[in-house]
Amino acid sequence: MAEQNIAFNVEGMTSEGSVELIKNSLNMLNGVIEVIVDINTRRVVVEYDEERLSAEVIRGTIEDAGFEVK
Repeated sequence: MAEQNIAFNVEGMTSEGSVELIKNSLNMLNGVIEVIVDINTRRVVVEYDEERLSAEVIRGTIEDAGFEVK
């Protein structure tokens, strides 16, 4: 397993519901190890297995959930 960390600045998180939506969406991906969402800094950090998942898919999943990734 090749573990990687990636961080995104995410616009549109306004509630704990937003946080849960992002976490749930990302945790459904094969290869995600851990998701940390900080609503105050609008930052999402994902630890993942880069052999099974790409940063582009993670970014797309956040955007598909209705948020803007900066």
